[in-house]
Amino acid sequence: MKKIILFLVIAMSSTAFSQAEPLEGPLVHTVLFWLNEPDNSSDRADFEKAIKELMATNPQAIKSHLGRPASTEQRDVVDNSYTYLYMMIFANAEDEAAYQVDPTHLKFVESANHLWKKVVVYDSSAID
Repeated sequence: MKKIILFLVIAMSSTAFSQAEPLEGPLVHTVLFWLNEPDNSSDRADFEKAIKELMATNPQAIKSHLGRPASTEQRDVVDNSYTYLYMMIFANAEDEAAYQVDPTHLKFVESANHLWKKVVVYDSSAID
């Protein structure tokens, strides 16, 4: 009985302290957008429609995420000045390069670029 209890304690403690699963995919492409008029609901709706169409039709990205600044604690290291964050995970650098010239991406840029004043891109590869 003591062995069973010990086993359960060990099994439960390892589950409770397990780390989050890392993102799959060797290339993460993160894009931050600052809209010209971030408080304009029509502009926000137009941007969201255009980027959601990109998300639904682009063939290169394995996974994607669209978000707005989270309501987290304000600290000096937190930058929540952007309007939208779009993150894509690609299987490799070749897929990310293909995305840059893919018609779905080009259509998004053409249809929505008048809505933003600034775009910043961060590309990262996983550390082995």
